[in-house]
Amino acid sequence: MYKLSIIACAFLCFARSENTEKATLVLYRGREFLGIASEIRINGKLVANMSPNSYLEIYTPPGKVSIESNMYRGSKRVLVVQTEPAQVYYIQAYEEVDFWDRYLIMQVVDSETAKKEMKKCRKNEKVKQPD
Repeated sequence: MYKLSIIACAFLCFARSENTEKATLVLYRGREFLGIASEIRINGKLVANMSPNSYLEIYTPPGKVSIESNMYRGSKRVLVVQTEPAQVYYIQAYEEVDFWDRYLIMQVVDSETAKKEMKKCRKNEKVKQPD
């Protein structure tokens, strides 16, 4: 029993230190009329397909993070965010449609704005966390 408690304690300590070393990105999209899903890539790795009225939680190592959205006919948009350990960054995404194309516009917003706009969004549980 004593060995089991030591192992559990070591595991919990390791798990806590891992979360404090990473930055958290919260990407969200509100409701959109006729919006379609978009691929989201973090530093070139596909992490999820993001639909309207949803949000993603992504944990990344601190530093420069490239967030890429790819939606329609290969058009993509990239947002680069400089992150720090144990910080949360809220990123609003919304679909823009023009005559020939559609794409996601992404921007960093403050936590108050994000939490207000995210109230009715559902969490996307199918996120592949980047290494």
